[in-house]
Amino acid sequence: MDKTRMFLRGFRRRTGRSAPELAALFRSIIDDGRDVHPIASDFLQHFMDGAGASRTLSPRWLRSFRVIQEAERKNQRRFERQLAREARRLPDGASTWLHDHWDARINAFIGTELFYVSRMSLLRSQGSFILTRTGPNVEVSGTVRHHWFDPYDWDRGRWVYIPRHGFVPIAVGRELVDSDDARNFLMESRHVQTLAGTVPDRRWPRRGAAAFAWSLVRTGRQ
Repeated sequence: MDKTRMFLRGFRRRTGRSAPELAALFRSIIDDGRDVHPIASDFLQHFMDGAGASRTLSPRWLRSFRVIQEAERKNQRRFERQLAREARRLPDGASTWLHDHWDARINAFIGTELFYVSRMSLLRSQGSFILTRTGPNVEVSGTVRHHWFDPYDWDRGRWVYIPRHGFVPIAVGRELVDSDDARNFLMESRHVQTLAGTVPDRRWPRRGAAAFAWSLVRTGRQ
């Protein structure tokens, strides 16, 4: 089938092709992509195996992409602003806890391997912090648990451009699930960071900016 017809079929709910033919297309994508995008090929293989078990991505691999780093930093800044506001309301000698979470939506850049694993995903960051004021400064410390997740489901969009194969309709994945030749599954990854910082009270004579330091908690799985 020429690429123009394949592109146009991306606008339909059905491809009009048999399940064995669609399965052969996806398996050829897996074989052709192993040298260039091994992780994406592995996850497409898992989709085609039809077990449906969730898969965990390496935090190191996931965080190597700029969009993931930007999502992480977005949630960090949200916590920092929230902690700064809470710190300036705290009386001298007092302590308080802050628990909250922030979500950052992620759209992977086309052409990156992350795009072929997960085009759109979510990073949920759950934080727990303690704040203690001593005179003009509030010391802040805490932990943030980051949970990245996305269903591998081929349900969003109309088509995806795949090198050597051109425009492949999203409907191919849906039809393979409907024919029980593939199965959706959950992709996820987790990592933990600690936060330590100082928030100076701007009402005191010496004013200064809040200083925060984030550190990654290393685990064997990273």
